[in-house]
Amino acid sequence: MVKIASRISSHSARSSATGIILGLFFLVLAGRLFRLSYRYAVNIFFWDQWVFNNATLFQKHSAWQMFRWQFGPHRLGLGPLLSSLIEPHFRWNSRAESFLACTIVVVATACALFLKKRLFGELVISDVAIPIVYLSAMQYESLFITSDLAHGPLPLLLLTLYCLAWTVGNRPLQYLLVLSINFVTTYTGFGLFLGFLTPILLLVDYWANLKKEPRGGLYLAAALLISGASLASFFYGYKLQPAVSCFSLKLQSPFQYVQYVTLMFANIFGAKGAGALQEFFGALVLLWLLWAFASAGRKMVQAAAISWVQAAVSATLVAYSLLFTFTTAFGRLCLGLPSAQSSRYTNYLALGIFGAYLQLVSLKPSTLRRVLLTVVSLALLASLPIRSEDRGTMRFFSEIKTNWRNCYLAGSSIKQCDTIAGYQIEPEPVPVLQRKLDYLKGNELNLFSGSK
Repeated sequence: MVKIASRISSHSARSSATGIILGLFFLVLAGRLFRLSYRYAVNIFFWDQWVFNNATLFQKHSAWQMFRWQFGPHRLGLGPLLSSLIEPHFRWNSRAESFLACTIVVVATACALFLKKRLFGELVISDVAIPIVYLSAMQYESLFITSDLAHGPLPLLLLTLYCLAWTVGNRPLQYLLVLSINFVTTYTGFGLFLGFLTPILLLVDYWANLKKEPRGGLYLAAALLISGASLASFFYGYKLQPAVSCFSLKLQSPFQYVQYVTLMFANIFGAKGAGALQEFFGALVLLWLLWAFASAGRKMVQAAAISWVQAAVSATLVAYSLLFTFTTAFGRLCLGLPSAQSSRYTNYLALGIFGAYLQLVSLKPSTLRRVLLTVVSLALLASLPIRSEDRGTMRFFSEIKTNWRNCYLAGSSIKQCDTIAGYQIEPEPVPVLQRKLDYLKGNELNLFSGSK
């Protein structure tokens, strides 16, 4: 009895210590995101914001039209609906939008920690990897340079909620949540790749868990019909709109696409640059994700219900991230390899890292598992400091927006402010921007709201 009590006491002490450490990482990293937004966010729309805000602010549209609004290769989905509900209360203040984006990411992180606990029963010290990767400062562009809720923050949250939906034990409720979140996610930014994965996941679920149930075939047929209709509706009226002018459907060297992807994954671990060392490190990460996907896929076919959900979540997150990275490589390679390390990709890479991490956790307790989890956690710890290149980019765009805003509020013209700031504030022609500035001024919104 004494030994049992001692073990219980020891386990309780470890759990408390783990909770404190995880809580500290969560609070400190979340606080850093808000602090960065406070320091670098400027109350003026910038570049793409002037264009995609046509869906909500500069033009009048129904909720359905806003939800289906296409901007480049994706639709805006939940982004403009959330903006239209919240931002009028802050007079479309860009700084408030940055804090909203940070809040979404923080909520997504809390959901990811809850998901890990749902899947494996407890949180352990190596789970510091979750807040590190979800709350990475490298996602700064999505938060306070050109904040777009639909591109980064919301897909991060929705994909995490989607995986949580698979952990629900009640089958009808589970499928209702999975299919509902799938529909919203498919329409929201680059969450669209989930629309291709859900039918596959439903088929595997039927093969592994439902084929012997009395209504298993009915569940499958209904779910496939709904998920298929969701994806088909996305493409109704869809137009191919490449995000970059140099895009071509002509295939390049497969090796170059792999190079691009390796540099994307190297960046999330803080390995900046487009050299051989960064490519090698990124290749290791890519191989890890490919192993995680293959391992999880094998378990999905063979595992019991509880283990199946663990494997399904891991496989879904990794597959989604790989789909995003290779599609991005296809669409952006023409910009050159250095563009692979864009800050805007961070949220989508984080999902893949999280999925691969969960697959490591699912391994049977062994020395190898402990070593691998330690290596991953230490590698992610090395990514915590903000690199000088990233800090310089934050400062650069903050100064541009501040100078342009001050210039225009002082009475100068658009062209004069472009010259003084050294950068255009918006990609559209001057007359279009002028009409939008006049509208904001007449309604005392955004830079004219009196808030910095």
